[in-house]
Amino acid sequence: MFWDNFYKACESKNIKPTALVQKLGLSSSSATTWKKRPPNAETLLILADYLEVSVDYLLGRTEIPEIDPANKLQAEFFKIFQKLPFEEQVALMNIAIQKAG
Repeated sequence: MFWDNFYKACESKNIKPTALVQKLGLSSSSATTWKKRPPNAETLLILADYLEVSVDYLLGRTEIPEIDPANKLQAEFFKIFQKLPFEEQVALMNIAIQKAG
């Protein structure tokens, strides 16, 4: 199940599985072993992020490859938030608390 969904996700991004493995700096034999068993959790997250699909889709737990847009937006916000200086993070948190209250 993993391999089929992984392959489909690669096709949707116009990249071959072996090329993706190389691009991500993973072992060139990785893609071959994934035909028999899925990769570890850390690698699954890396693949899902790159391919913009959910881990559940890669593992065959859902047939819907798209990530919930709200979750995707939230993840992008936190990436940006974490790059801000601490003082700016605190200021944004205070604004959010005021708006929520």
